[in-house]
Amino acid sequence: MTDWMSKIPSDYLISEINIPGTHDSCTQYVDFPYISRCQSMSVYEQLHIGARFVDIRVEKVGDSLRVVHGMAKCYKDARKKELLDLNQVLDDCFLFLQNHPTETIIMSLKRDHGGSSEDAFDTFYESYLSQDDPWYLENRVPTLGEVRGKIVLFNRCAVNSENPRHTYTDYNTGLNFSGFPDQSKSTDKGFITAQIPRRDGQRGYKYFQQDMYKLKARQKWENGILPTLENPLTEYGIAINFFSATRLNCNPKRMAKKIYKRLEKTKLQPMRKYGWIVLDFPTEKICRKIILTNF
Repeated sequence: MTDWMSKIPSDYLISEINIPGTHDSCTQYVDFPYISRCQSMSVYEQLHIGARFVDIRVEKVGDSLRVVHGMAKCYKDARKKELLDLNQVLDDCFLFLQNHPTETIIMSLKRDHGGSSEDAFDTFYESYLSQDDPWYLENRVPTLGEVRGKIVLFNRCAVNSENPRHTYTDYNTGLNFSGFPDQSKSTDKGFITAQIPRRDGQRGYKYFQQDMYKLKARQKWENGILPTLENPLTEYGIAINFFSATRLNCNPKRMAKKIYKRLEKTKLQPMRKYGWIVLDFPTEKICRKIILTNF
């Protein structure tokens, strides 16, 4: 699963590819693990089993960004002595891409705790973006050929357009998902469809979001996931499809087991659009099942 994108034609838009991803990707070692832990692998290991969308949550601390899940801090290893910095996550991503240049990584960046979203993005822009590193930063859906060997920034941070130090444009701030809504259990509102706004005022891309993350497992499956498996999402540009959910009496790990039990019994159709499927505790088997729908 390390080079599966090598078999995808380069002229495909990345929005046309069914991509497995991970939710709260850096929570292998985290505070309050019963409710905050969403992954059993490092980001590097997730990439090796086929994930190509990673969900990175940060807080600003001085001139750096630390990885968090809400108030819960993330750590380098099980000893929990050293906090996880965004630099370490990026190093793993760039190392993977260096070894597997046919692939791309879509990185969702969100300020999840402390300070403002604008301040977090300023720090990211000033401290973590380098001309020497392979980023794709346009607010435009690229073809796979344009972004092989690169990280595509999926930006959930707000941008301070009046920052005197930088001129932020649609060419250096990533795909603009700063208005990404909290869907929670809003089943009465159905699925969220919207335009990705463009900072230059042009019409954006129509996108679809399914992230009903506070439902019971059966409700999540029947009301959230199953309709996206039965009805192809071809009318949308980017489709973000969260299979993750949690409740007080059913934490992310237990919820994932229940969802995967149903998913393993469901036949997915080849060449049908299911979107970017974002997972808690994915296995290589689950990632493979999603990846094979592209062929």
